[in-house]
Amino acid sequence: MKPLGNTPFEHALALAWYDDRLTATEFRQLDTLQGSLKLTDGERASIEADYETRLVEGTAPRGSEANSLAKWIDAVRAMVTAHDDISSGLARRLGGTALRTGITQDGWKSANAWMNQLGLSRPFAEGCWMVGGPVPALGAVPLALAPAAQALNLLD
Repeated sequence: MKPLGNTPFEHALALAWYDDRLTATEFRQLDTLQGSLKLTDGERASIEADYETRLVEGTAPRGSEANSLAKWIDAVRAMVTAHDDISSGLARRLGGTALRTGITQDGWKSANAWMNQLGLSRPFAEGCWMVGGPVPALGAVPLALAPAAQALNLLD
């Protein structure tokens, strides 16, 4: 899955605008995601203002499916509400897998920004830098981590 933004919320905005319009339902879905990610109103406003500027310029990415926003929000909510051992373990394994294949500076920056908004930047970094020793490779990439995995060149 190609990232449609630098963070999970930016990605959701692009999915919401897939058909060049934002509905009240999609707006409420973004409210739900904002709460799950613990974004302040100011943080959300900043992300939205940047995206709106890119919409006007014609450079904003957009999703391609009607149901993708709901699926995305469900995946992110599952990741951020999972028991800390599960979500942190997945983040560590993603980092460890990236280290095994080679991490570029750009890949690190993109994936770390992504993981930061999910509240998983620390375990991701621990996996990348083998804090506590090597971790097993990530066998399957959860949807909420797929854009970070793509930024790390872990997906085909």
